[in-house]
Amino acid sequence: MLKDRRFQIWFAVFALVAGTLIALLWPKSSGYPSIGGGGYDLSNWVYTLGLLAFTGVWSLVAIAIALGRDDAHAAKRAYWLAAIGAVTFVASAVAFGHHVT
Repeated sequence: MLKDRRFQIWFAVFALVAGTLIALLWPKSSGYPSIGGGGYDLSNWVYTLGLLAFTGVWSLVAIAIALGRDDAHAAKRAYWLAAIGAVTFVASAVAFGHHVT
């Protein structure tokens, strides 16, 4: 599976986007610039929703692609990508879900 170049590229794209959003959600100093202005900060809310939306849509699209593939190896890769997205979605919801409530 890891010898497959296309799988590695798709996984790298996922890791880049999800990793960036997770890094933005990591605890930071109070002097960090915020989204919103005034006395409130919307950055955690926006980045959490972005991360959950990205990982959720990623998983759904990967499942749709897997169901549409005739090649068993290509379908297996797509299922792995969907599983990675689903695990990241659940972990993100557990770790950062308090930002959206």
